[in-house]
Amino acid sequence: MKNVVSFSGGRTSAYLCYLLKQKHKNTDFVFMDTGAEHGKTYEFIKNCNKNLKLDITCIRGDFSLPLGGGVGFRVVHLDECRPDLKPYKEMMAKYGVPYIGGMFCTDRMKLVPYRKYCTATYGAKNYKTWLGIRADEPARLVGDNKDKSKSAYRQLKSIGMCDYTIYKLFVDARTDISLIDNYGLPSLALNLLLERIKKLDSENIHYLAEISDFEKEDINLWWSGQEFDLGIDDWLGNCVFCPKKSNLKLAAAARDEQKMFAEFKSAIESDHVRNDEKTGSYKKMYRGKSSLGDVIALFDGSSTKNIKQRILGHKSTATGSCSESCESDGSLQESFDF
Repeated sequence: MKNVVSFSGGRTSAYLCYLLKQKHKNTDFVFMDTGAEHGKTYEFIKNCNKNLKLDITCIRGDFSLPLGGGVGFRVVHLDECRPDLKPYKEMMAKYGVPYIGGMFCTDRMKLVPYRKYCTATYGAKNYKTWLGIRADEPARLVGDNKDKSKSAYRQLKSIGMCDYTIYKLFVDARTDISLIDNYGLPSLALNLLLERIKKLDSENIHYLAEISDFEKEDINLWWSGQEFDLGIDDWLGNCVFCPKKSNLKLAAAARDEQKMFAEFKSAIESDHVRNDEKTGSYKKMYRGKSSLGDVIALFDGSSTKNIKQRILGHKSTATGSCSESCESDGSLQESFDF
């Protein structure tokens, strides 16, 4: 069984690469490129590849198939990965813009190409996917949902479990499913957790939290001792102008990266983007059914310093916030990774 790290380009994911490189020599590393990451993210990925000796395989989605034919994949050289928006533009030409309530971009640019690549390379069900989800992200580990009756995490919290105990419960369950019996869970919480474990097992998905108890601060401390680091603020992580980011983060990103903002805005408003009754529109792409321009205009009277202070004051860069990048996780298609 081949171990494959789905490398997002973030610090946690990179630490997972390092750890699995030490623990399991039979590991491959795959990066799915959207063309919408920050330039320093690509620099970080290249540094990881060189210094950690990862031999990363880089994939971009192939959107040349006709509608109904799905998405393919294209293996590219690491040097071809850059913030050129090429995969993002090709995706929008075929499917339209992703939008709040219809964030299909992770599926089309990451999940589907990753699965097709791995199946073609290793064989179906013959590989184990590793994702950078930490011990301090219990909701992502056991599964969350706004509907409490469908959320293992909310059910476990409702019976008084702290996040650390939920993390330990999850690790025990992945180690030996019979260990769940030691926790005396009520039936609904138990059934939801068992469903979660069964789904992860069926898709051969595993997390950093299963082999390390590192939390976000531990990851940052580890990187502070390395010769290189990611080197960008949290609000610039992931696709820089992702609709899932808060308005404050989008405003800060637009102030910090004016050229990227202009290029991204031009791309989503282009006549080459599919726009019909079956697609979303850039005019309603962001929170509150707003355009990116509308969101940025909300902060015309605010200084850059004030915007960033408000981000820090809202703790918007904390664990589980939308500063964290989309993962190609079949069971959590809109999950995040720092």
